[in-house]
Amino acid sequence: MHEISVEIDGKVITVPIKKRSIKVDSLLEKLSIYPETAVVIRGKELLCDDDRINEGEKVKIVVATSKG
Repeated sequence: MHEISVEIDGKVITVPIKKRSIKVDSLLEKLSIYPETAVVIRGKELLCDDDRINEGEKVKIVVATSKG
């Protein structure tokens, strides 16, 4: 099994993936996060929905919250 590291709200979790990479939108779906409410960052790069995250990489997910 392959895996990637994901930081969400200051916590790092390991997410198992079936193949050697996963698309950003598939990762968000797997984590039950609506793509319209989050951005995914790899290093200093903002990723798009169709970008791929490779096995062993670390990404950060920032979820926008409304306080209206």
